[in-house]
Amino acid sequence: MDVPVLCFFFILILFTGLREPLTVNETMWKLNIFIKYGLVLAILVYTGSSLHAAGSAGTSGADFLEIGVGSRPLGMGEAFTAATDDINAIYYNPAGLGTMKYPVLQVLHQELILDSRFENISASFPLYNGFMGISNSVFWVPPFDKIDIDGNTVGQVSFYNMSLTTAYGQSLGFMEVGVSLKYIYQKIDTLNLHSGAVDIGVMKRLYMYSPFDAPIRNFVLGFSIQNVGTKAKEDPLPRTMRAGVSYYLTKWFGLNMDLIQYFIDPSDLYDFTYGFNESFRLNIGMEFTYLNLISLRAGYRFNDAGKYSLGMGFNYVVKNIGFSIDTSYTDSGIFGPVYSFGVTFKLIPKVITVDDQLKAELHYQRAIKYYIADDIDGAIDEFKKARDYNPYHKNVKKKIKDLDYLKELQRKNEELDKTESR
Repeated sequence: MDVPVLCFFFILILFTGLREPLTVNETMWKLNIFIKYGLVLAILVYTGSSLHAAGSAGTSGADFLEIGVGSRPLGMGEAFTAATDDINAIYYNPAGLGTMKYPVLQVLHQELILDSRFENISASFPLYNGFMGISNSVFWVPPFDKIDIDGNTVGQVSFYNMSLTTAYGQSLGFMEVGVSLKYIYQKIDTLNLHSGAVDIGVMKRLYMYSPFDAPIRNFVLGFSIQNVGTKAKEDPLPRTMRAGVSYYLTKWFGLNMDLIQYFIDPSDLYDFTYGFNESFRLNIGMEFTYLNLISLRAGYRFNDAGKYSLGMGFNYVVKNIGFSIDTSYTDSGIFGPVYSFGVTFKLIPKVITVDDQLKAELHYQRAIKYYIADDIDGAIDEFKKARDYNPYHKNVKKKIKDLDYLKELQRKNEELDKTESR
């Protein structure tokens, strides 16, 4: 069985076999959504695997798109496809934007090999029922001398790559979906290249038993397809499929794992005889957080020139502004270490504790029971209590709006009945 088929079954299990019990109406509605998104994803996976490109693994254009983004993900070995509530989802899995709670601004600087640099600035903010993300990445090398055939200096060479990304992620209640669009620009001396690409992603959040004080949804599955788009001149983009798992044993210790398959050439998907070490990777990472103040991270990358990575972060909240300072160290084999440094700002109107989330979920479930019992007023009251405890709950606002509309319809029907009875 080839990789596209495996990925389709992964998506099928993600959305059907692991969902929570639903009412009949919710089941039919969500089944309809699943069919639409499932077909689209299956077509995109098949299309991506069928695209023909010159060369094999490791001969793509715009290779800078493979550089990891974010000091937190880098410190965890870039095992980040199933990570939630993090702006770096723009890069790893746009569906993760659907799990975000607050507007975020992030600035990143990386020191790479041979004096090269990688800079990134990203921002995300709520839009409709999801989050919009905007990111600009720049990979550049300081100008160096241009030497002619006689050994004379005849000027300088400029090397500059940029990727501008716009992403959107939204929660559908039973899963998260996301998409991102990329504009890619490369300048190599006098050569200018332009290309475009799209990423798509899905995510499913669940609860897995833990004997400790774990988050409400502590087990996450994620899947994304990256860099499906136009060629950079004659070279294909570094198309990638990622499948990830994240499990938080407690609210302060989590484990992540990613399976990453590159399919620059279509044969990379099924023929491992010549390029297994280049086209397939396994990344694992872990994070330990103490008192929501200090985070320690570690990761390991199999089938990669570099192996291990380390990272740490410092988090603090001043009034309604939360900020994080993160750094990472990544082994790059014979090329030496790679360092990164990032600063993240969050606008937090209200700090939500684990206890607040539990109480909000309790009132939310009570509201559902009131609604099933046809007690609209009771359901609205419970939904409002849930909103008071957790104003960032993805479904509460819509439920209140829908029930208010239903209540208004009932009032109008009662007035109409009275008028007709006179």
